[in-house]
Amino acid sequence: MDEFIKNLRLAGGEVLEEIPDGWYVTQAEFGVVENGTVWVREYKKELFLSEKVAVKMPKKFVKTMQEAMELINSPGVFISGPSKTADVESFLVFGAHGPVRFGIIFDKGL
Repeated sequence: MDEFIKNLRLAGGEVLEEIPDGWYVTQAEFGVVENGTVWVREYKKELFLSEKVAVKMPKKFVKTMQEAMELINSPGVFISGPSKTADVESFLVFGAHGPVRFGIIFDKGL
């Protein structure tokens, strides 16, 4: 779990103790340790249009994306920190293609 959190933070995500007001909340099924990514079955526009996204998830992890692909049996998306781009005059912009802030909160008791 420590390596997952380290990689989540490297990708710009954060671990939340509680969900702040105004954040869009969804549920992840598991995390991928190698890149701090989470798998979410939800595919609603709010997930992609919200500036702040919080993901509730169990403490369930796989080591690699290859292992993750073996668990997937329905549509969904991987989320890995806030989007960022520097294509316009090399100016770094956060949230250009997704949330400006991204955080996870572990389900209690799992």
